[in-house]
Amino acid sequence: MTDPAADPAAVWRGRVQDHLDAAGRPPVGAMADWDVFPFERDGLTPKAMGERVVPEPDRARTPEECGTCKALARDELVLHTGARLAVIRPGGTSLMFVANIVARDHERLDDLDEAADEELGRLVARTYRALRALPGVGNVQVSKWENGGGHLSVNVLARPLGVLELRGSNLPIWADMLPDIPQAEYDRRAGLVRAALAVR
Repeated sequence: MTDPAADPAAVWRGRVQDHLDAAGRPPVGAMADWDVFPFERDGLTPKAMGERVVPEPDRARTPEECGTCKALARDELVLHTGARLAVIRPGGTSLMFVANIVARDHERLDDLDEAADEELGRLVARTYRALRALPGVGNVQVSKWENGGGHLSVNVLARPLGVLELRGSNLPIWADMLPDIPQAEYDRRAGLVRAALAVR
């Protein structure tokens, strides 16, 4: 029998199991009381936690299936091209602006070398500053998800000034529920970001 101590994730899952109800659901956490949480606490039901899946399934897409690879091929979505990385934007957003720092090739963060790591750090800072300087931006959040697609993407999200509900880690959830801004407005801001990233 395998020593549980040799598998920290199994130890973690066992500890969590004692915290679940009979249906396998955890209690609604303290986040539901945050003033920036986008849902009312009443009626919230957490999903049941399933069994661990090891090894994890491969969720990576091929370059032909990858949305990031497709965006890199569209000049109007590319804001900056570096040695190993690029800055792109999605086709639309409900926020003031969204930029993604991505690998130019179909690779993950794990695949970068030291020079690309340094380029990533510089691009995160430069993209953050470019979005922070846009009129009407209250703050900028940075996250990395990759969404199982197999393509590095660091998300840089600009929150509208004064809209306090959108502060913090729930910003992407709010963004998913709100209507996209007009395309012409988004395109004008893209020009400002592109120009800012062109300055060395």
